[in-house]
Amino acid sequence: MIFTLIFTLLWKIFYVFFMLATIPLLLILLLGKPFLPPIKYYRLAYYIGKIWGIITIRSTGSKVKITGKELIPQGIPLCFVGNHQNLYDIPALLGYLGRPIGFIAKKELARIPILGQWMRQLPSLFIDRENPRQALQIFEQAIPIIQQGQPFVIFPEGGRSGTPFMRKFHRGSLKLPQMAKATIVPFAIDGSWRIMDEKTLIHPAKINITILPPIYPQDSIYQDNKLLAHHLEKMIAQQLSAYKSQNPTTN
Repeated sequence: MIFTLIFTLLWKIFYVFFMLATIPLLLILLLGKPFLPPIKYYRLAYYIGKIWGIITIRSTGSKVKITGKELIPQGIPLCFVGNHQNLYDIPALLGYLGRPIGFIAKKELARIPILGQWMRQLPSLFIDRENPRQALQIFEQAIPIIQQGQPFVIFPEGGRSGTPFMRKFHRGSLKLPQMAKATIVPFAIDGSWRIMDEKTLIHPAKINITILPPIYPQDSIYQDNKLLAHHLEKMIAQQLSAYKSQNPTTN
């Protein structure tokens, strides 16, 4: 326990200085924004985000294993859809997915100093989950970005579970890929919930990310919002159950 307290304290001190050190880079990026086409700007922000994600995960003593990247389609509009265990899902995906991504995130993340600004550059768009009209407006902003070739990550649970268990999916979040006619790439992520506990203590963890078979706009379940949500929920839940069966003593 004492070791964990000391490690957490040192990590938090390191991370404050690490985030402060990114401010000059953020300012340089913002100054260059008017001179770059949007996709090139998003790519540049992603490469910086990828380094940030790797450093963030590794600094906690955690490791990431990702499988199934060969299932990610190339050259077509995409949305990644998966479960959400912890805030550390974001750096894990940025650092290890291997594809430029932005996030559809709850509005509270936009208020986090420095992090909120960096997320906007990916780009990420922030929604008020209590305001369906505002969420629809955000989706309309996201459509041309997706169609230009910049995928978004969607967490249909509506928030972090904080546990190895998945919460029920909100069907409304799946309207975005449907509106954009984007292929849905499901993923399951497990282990990130261990990194920070309820007391905000930091613990090294092994994070598993599995890319699952994509769902294309021409597939029969794609346009049926209820069936689509059920299918995605079932796919991801089965993969989470497989993690637990493989590591019964760590869940």
